[in-house]
Amino acid sequence: MVLGMAHSISAPLAVPTGVPRALAKEGSRPRTWPGVLLGVLLTPVAGLLLATAARIGASPSGWSYSGGLVLVAVGLMLRARGLWRAGLGLIALVACSRLLFADGTLLQTVQLPEGGHRWVNRLVDERDGTLFAAHALVRLGKLPRSDASGFIPALEAAFDRMELAEGAVATPAIATYLGLQSPESFDALVIPPARGATPDTAVVFLHGYAGNFAVYCWEMARAAWTISALTVCPSVGPAGDWWSPQGERTLKATLEWLSARGVRRFYLGGLSNGGVGASVLVHRVSHPGLELRGLVLVSGAESSAPVPKVPALVIQGRHDSMMGTPAMRTYVERLGQRATYVELDSGHFVFLDRHLESEKAISQWLRQQEGI
Repeated sequence: MVLGMAHSISAPLAVPTGVPRALAKEGSRPRTWPGVLLGVLLTPVAGLLLATAARIGASPSGWSYSGGLVLVAVGLMLRARGLWRAGLGLIALVACSRLLFADGTLLQTVQLPEGGHRWVNRLVDERDGTLFAAHALVRLGKLPRSDASGFIPALEAAFDRMELAEGAVATPAIATYLGLQSPESFDALVIPPARGATPDTAVVFLHGYAGNFAVYCWEMARAAWTISALTVCPSVGPAGDWWSPQGERTLKATLEWLSARGVRRFYLGGLSNGGVGASVLVHRVSHPGLELRGLVLVSGAESSAPVPKVPALVIQGRHDSMMGTPAMRTYVERLGQRATYVELDSGHFVFLDRHLESEKAISQWLRQQEGI
């Protein structure tokens, strides 16, 4: 009897009909082929992002996002739960850190006219996306050689200067490429001369093609600080078509916002397409509570635009083939005594690779207009 009982206890338990034997084994894991397939698909993408981060000299957050995605991809492919969870955790940690701390020192990205913030603009460092696009344009031959020479090193140096002064900042470029900019609700970079300052003079700087980037606005603000002016850089969209109805309405909304803040005088400026837009809109857009003091046009103007009634500073690269230098010279000649022309040994990106000379020219001209 005892022997019979022992024999029956040691016998294997029967597997119920219809249950796969692999699933019936204690401690076995179900097959996760969808996860493995996702890992296989993500692995080359993650590897490409990691290589890109190395190529462009990515920000710490860019490296962390790329590394986190690699962990997720490899973890899914190897069915290593701890690995892909660690990758997701790293990505979430970086995203939360940027949401909390990417607010700059003076530079703010503000949603106008209501004055709030778009949190999505904090998720990615502007440096990473901009340098990736710059490298791609140069490698694909989309920029003329005369303009591309020195562009990437100058852009890297500009980001270094801004990051040293501002730390992590939000960028309107993210919302721009998500199609969120409209005259009724658009992002603007706002940079006061000092924290808490309420200046009565502003410089409104219109961005060029590809969208609104903090690094260009910050460079302009450095010059505007010499007259203690507020710098505001509104967003119109990737095309930078400020002469369009959308651009005109966006500038009008910007001036309304400035007037409501107590600003009484402003300078209208623009870079590349923004310069073209400023030279056109100066004749279309005004505000009864704001005095227009002058134009600051960098690497762009509409040569056939009517002559403005205010002084204009025009900064141009001698070798600019994107906004032809002969056309800019013609525009300046038409302005006559109203124009101050500064031509530097550079291409289209004179504002970056000759930033010291550009900043000095703008600062001196602004002080002259203010009688300082």
